[in-house]
Amino acid sequence: MEGKGQTMRLTATEVGFFQDYEDEEILEVGVSGIDEAGVQRSFSIQRSTYEPDEQEVQSGMDSYAVSNEQGFTVYGCLRRVHISGSLLTLTFTAEDANILEIPTAVEVDLHDPGVDIPNLSTKLSDILKWGAPEKRPELIGLNASE
Repeated sequence: MEGKGQTMRLTATEVGFFQDYEDEEILEVGVSGIDEAGVQRSFSIQRSTYEPDEQEVQSGMDSYAVSNEQGFTVYGCLRRVHISGSLLTLTFTAEDANILEIPTAVEVDLHDPGVDIPNLSTKLSDILKWGAPEKRPELIGLNASE
């Protein structure tokens, strides 16, 4: 596992969006990239398109979720999401970073010309502003528009 004080750096190879209000009832941003060791890593940031029910609230699933390529999933785990130029920085709580087996900070280089950064910003903002207010991260450099 990575040390807490370190930052994982990824070079994005793919950024995708998924939106399904009828069957899966989910909004999702997927980011895939290669880390400094040449290992393929991925993160799925998603939320439901409906309000959480009482059971989801009681179980802590009343927020967005982040999953990694290993299938580990945590809810309301981000403290800060920052987009500056072509750099996306995800800052996780220490406990959730340990569950995901990553350092608390993940920097994703989005320099790939195929990445629509304004669209990514809007989609992330829409996902991360959902659910329990106390689990929402600080958003820096993301579009405020819905």
